[in-house]
Amino acid sequence: MAQASVGMILTRYLSSEGWVEECSHANAFDAYIDARRRCVLRGCPYLLVDAETGSTVSVLTVKQCLHQYGVEGDFPA
Repeated sequence: MAQASVGMILTRYLSSEGWVEECSHANAFDAYIDARRRCVLRGCPYLLVDAETGSTVSVLTVKQCLHQYGVEGDFPA
């Protein structure tokens, strides 16, 4: 089954002030890989949003990203 094509993806991270737009990518795969790395480095959740529709493409948590890197646990809040 083919997936619908998604255009420009906006990458946002969660700060104490709410979601902050950080960058954008031409496709969901590149956005996800970059956000996963940034999520671990920054230690906060990331949100990927379709720039055209405003719909959520993915939400990444620190625990999920660490697990994908083979590290169990989470950063203390």
